[in-house]
Amino acid sequence: MPDTLGDPEQIKQQCTASPTKPRWHLTSSSLKRLSAALSATRRRTISKRSALALLHLRAPQAIAAIGGLLLIAGLAVLPGPAGWAHGMLVLAAALLLAGAHWAAIRASNALQTTIDPRERFDAFCQALEQRLEQLQDVHWEISETDVRYRDLLDQQSDVILRRDEQGRLTFVNTAFSRVFAIPAQEALGEVFAPTEVASEETPPLDVGIPERGRRYLQHVATAAGPRWYAWNEHMVAKSCGSGNEVQIVGRDVTKECASAVELSEARDQAEAANRAKSRFLAAMSHEIRTPMNGILGMASLLRETELSDEQRTYVAAVDQSARVLVTLIDEILDFSKVEAGKVELTEIAFNLADTSQSVVELVSPRAHDKGLELALTVDSAVERTFIGDEARIRQVLLNLLSNAIKFTDHGGIAVTISGRDHPENPGQMAIEIQVEDSGIGLSPNDMQRLFHEFEQADSAQRRQQGGTGLGLAISKRLALAMGGDIRATSTPGSGSVFTAEITLKKAASNDVIANSATVRLEEKFNVLIAMDQAFERRSIAHILRSANQHVIESEMSGAMAAISNNAKKGSPVQRVIVDVGSDARTAGELLACARATGGEPVIGIVTVNVLARSGLAAFREHGFERYLIRPVRTRSLLQQLASSPVARALEGNVAAVSEQTSATDPGSRSGAISAGVSANERTIETNPARSKVTSILLVEDNEINALLARRILEKCGCSVEHCANGSRAVDLVVDAFDDHRPQFDLILMDIHMPGMDGIAATEAIRNAHEKRRNADHRYLRPCPPIITLTANAFPEDRERYLNSGFDDYLAKPFDTNDLKGLLDTWVPGHPHSSN
Repeated sequence: MPDTLGDPEQIKQQCTASPTKPRWHLTSSSLKRLSAALSATRRRTISKRSALALLHLRAPQAIAAIGGLLLIAGLAVLPGPAGWAHGMLVLAAALLLAGAHWAAIRASNALQTTIDPRERFDAFCQALEQRLEQLQDVHWEISETDVRYRDLLDQQSDVILRRDEQGRLTFVNTAFSRVFAIPAQEALGEVFAPTEVASEETPPLDVGIPERGRRYLQHVATAAGPRWYAWNEHMVAKSCGSGNEVQIVGRDVTKECASAVELSEARDQAEAANRAKSRFLAAMSHEIRTPMNGILGMASLLRETELSDEQRTYVAAVDQSARVLVTLIDEILDFSKVEAGKVELTEIAFNLADTSQSVVELVSPRAHDKGLELALTVDSAVERTFIGDEARIRQVLLNLLSNAIKFTDHGGIAVTISGRDHPENPGQMAIEIQVEDSGIGLSPNDMQRLFHEFEQADSAQRRQQGGTGLGLAISKRLALAMGGDIRATSTPGSGSVFTAEITLKKAASNDVIANSATVRLEEKFNVLIAMDQAFERRSIAHILRSANQHVIESEMSGAMAAISNNAKKGSPVQRVIVDVGSDARTAGELLACARATGGEPVIGIVTVNVLARSGLAAFREHGFERYLIRPVRTRSLLQQLASSPVARALEGNVAAVSEQTSATDPGSRSGAISAGVSANERTIETNPARSKVTSILLVEDNEINALLARRILEKCGCSVEHCANGSRAVDLVVDAFDDHRPQFDLILMDIHMPGMDGIAATEAIRNAHEKRRNADHRYLRPCPPIITLTANAFPEDRERYLNSGFDDYLAKPFDTNDLKGLLDTWVPGHPHSSN
């Protein structure tokens, strides 16, 4: 029999392997009976062993005593010295003593052999008693655990059941009996499936994805009526250790389903309301922009008539008020789209340097009208093609620039575009668009609410400048959508710096767009920039240094000393750049000094904004030959720097106008200073190739807007034919295709018109032209450019119309300069009128 038992902890683990049933059953009474029997057996064994040991120990002692008595008796009865009897007694005593000694030895050995196995049995019995006591403790703990688990499962509100491989129930909790009104005794051993109840719709409730098993939603019949239950079932091992069972837990999610349905309906209603709001705002925008176009256009035409000073003031007030109203409408419409989460970023190939330049040029008249500098500096790293949403980037930069101009009364504004490779994605670049101004600045309190909706830094400035306070909030959301952010630093009274960060993809080699600013200047010159305008001077210096030119920067007061110092160093000044705002006589003296100290011809260049071209005449009288329109373009600057400036291409999509070398070009922002420049005229040389009158078809149903466009175009020397609907426009153009009338050079098409709208008319014109060419391969006339004039001014509207077949897009309201720009782009060499 072994003298050790298993570890009680192992016994406990085996017994608690299943929370519902141990591997064997031991009751408290059986354990007590086993312990009592073991104790009685042990007592009986000890008694028998004690009697046997006493017998073995006492027998040799008795024999020895008898031998001793015989020896003493023999000695006493002997009468004399030793005789025969004496000898026999002594011999018998000796034999008895020897036998007693031998018996003692045997008894000792027998006792030893008898005690050892009984001691081991006794130790085994003691160990068994201890194990039985521990087993009693384990049994008690198992019983407590079983009761605790059973109570825990019965207290659950979730339905819990188990099925065997045949689908019979092996366990159910109290919730099962309560929900389905089936007693546990009746359910166990039976096949059970809840009764499904048809439902009109399945609620949009996400029950999740289980790690194992499956989850599903079910509409079932219960004692309380139809309820939605989310079931979660998975396989578990049987309690006996052989085979598997399916454990199923069901939770009543009727309230959650009702909430999900209500939430879905509320979301649908909110989306419908947003759509209705968007349609309303779009319609409102269209309806407001249409008459606003007439107000602004007529004010522009009125300003060109003979007016008194008082009348000009009134016209300017009308024009300014109308433009502020248009800006407010644009911001509210744009914010409504951003707020509704409907801003979708498009990905197109574009040149960031060109985009930035166009935005800066767009706002430059407003800046120059306030006497502000406006300069653009583009880092060479970003003079490349990117993939991104050009329209949204343009919007962010435009908002930042508009804010800077609005809150800056002196000094200037500098725009810096820089970039670096993205640290985590080599195919992207992290772009920084920084707008620095010398305006009123911001206090710490203003900074905290700077990007909040309908907030502006200073309420007094807000009342004075107008605006909704939405521009920065919109810009920040757009920057976040493009993987960046906008931050600002400012000191009250010292200006502000706004930095927009965005992430753009680098364009693949086949998507690269040529940079209009790219000019290779092989010559190297010593260039003096003598300007008091710090922002613009810094921008021009950056462009020249990037082109490997030697640059000397100076204010006008120190320019003469700079010329002398460079002459002494053997690096005489070869080009002198001044601003038209400086004194012409002083500038002429600088140029004369440079020419006197230089060993080769020195060229003088004047920077001028579009509002101050009349001042060029005075600089021409003092020897200056060339000019640059501010903000200065890289291409124009390097062209005028060259010894022989070459002819430029018109801006936009038009090819080079002439192969002849010329310093003056209709599409250029630079050129030679003409002697005929006057206060109210722009010097433009007519292209001899375009001596005929430009013929334009104007398709516009609004009489006031039609009158406005006709007057502007006629003042530009165009012949205008007007119609009020798309079907009539198609007939006129088709007649021109069939040589029944002269061909139109340009078509200006409204979108919303009675009958056939502008999109359908454009498609019909394109189809008619294609049909004409297919019918006669000798017919080589191109289809005239079709440009939409529309009050739908969202960026996505532009994309939609361009994708619908239009060549260009002009949003209402527009003015004289906008239409002249279209003529410059789409009718090369058109002879503008100077009226």
